[in-house]
Amino acid sequence: MTTGKDREHFEEYREQTQVKHSILAAYLPAYYHILKSTHQNLVYVDGFAGPGSYVQSETGETFDGSPILALKLIASDKEFSAKVSTMFIESDKALFDQLKLRVDKFCDEHPGIRKPLCRLGTFSEKLNETLKNIGRNLAPTFMFVDPCGVSGTSFETIRTVMNNAKCEAFIFFNMDGVRRILGLPELSPILIDLMGSEERAAMLHNKLRQTNNVSEREALILSEYCDALAEDMNVKYIIPFRVESEDQKRTSHYLIHASKHPLGFRIMKYVMWRRGHGEDQPGGLELLQKSRTNFIPLFDKHSDVKAEILNALRAKPLRISVFYEDWTVRPADMQCEASYRQLLLELEREGKIEVLDKAGKTVVSVDARRKIRGKPTLAKDYYVRLKP
Repeated sequence: MTTGKDREHFEEYREQTQVKHSILAAYLPAYYHILKSTHQNLVYVDGFAGPGSYVQSETGETFDGSPILALKLIASDKEFSAKVSTMFIESDKALFDQLKLRVDKFCDEHPGIRKPLCRLGTFSEKLNETLKNIGRNLAPTFMFVDPCGVSGTSFETIRTVMNNAKCEAFIFFNMDGVRRILGLPELSPILIDLMGSEERAAMLHNKLRQTNNVSEREALILSEYCDALAEDMNVKYIIPFRVESEDQKRTSHYLIHASKHPLGFRIMKYVMWRRGHGEDQPGGLELLQKSRTNFIPLFDKHSDVKAEILNALRAKPLRISVFYEDWTVRPADMQCEASYRQLLLELEREGKIEVLDKAGKTVVSVDARRKIRGKPTLAKDYYVRLKP
């Protein structure tokens, strides 16, 4: 159950929340556009909806929370309005009352959308009530699981949704909170709920006792949770986006996207990459807040990626679409098209590769290629090879 202290979370609209909402707003339309032509019913579930908006305490300025943000996206498209059903769950009565008022007001102003379901209670109990009679016939659902802490992030409930076809989850994974729970001498029921079983929670609890290295412990926690999603939900594509603490040089939380479809994986990587770094930076799936740190994410090994590119080119020149399209859907590959473009341009500047025309025969220099805002382009139908 949400506490009064958790309500303070909605009194500040911080950068990490803005980035989270920006990712959601950029990805949701793509998800529904892909599915709307083949499905009459689509679903959006917000498991920890809050009051519907944030109020910046210093200025009094109001910002849309995830429920209103999602409703605005749905209302902006006639097909979305006709096909997407929404469900908003909140366990705190005071926050729920605010949520209901804002959602009802939005529906009055946008009568073309399907009327949302607003439910007072926990994520687990209210979603399971709704799903009880549906079984495996749930329409394609995008589920946003965004608790203020760790408690209530029910693995079983997420699995119930993900067991249905074409469903995806966007999960706030509170690394700070999980670290505290794992530091307790006894196995916590919250950890069992998070990991999906007592056996898996105990295994993680015991593994962490074998190292005191902070980075190793974090990597272990993240990998065990992602492995659980992959193994127990048959999720092939998982992206963890790291968010650094505002006041400490360590991880605050991860935003984890789970999908079974390569296209969703490719699109979300690009969406996250753009929010984590600027267009002209090599990128990485993380938001740095306190400072640059010596933390090396599991998925951000650019020197290794460059080496892999060079090794692949030893056999023969490759069309650039191989990197943009084929490599970006490899489940363990955390690079997106934009990051591969940047890495290839860096290798070209370093004199390690050269770009060939669309026939794969003639070298095309940087100066000969089209530029956008003064920066060289690298179209997917060119070829690249090792520079002799």
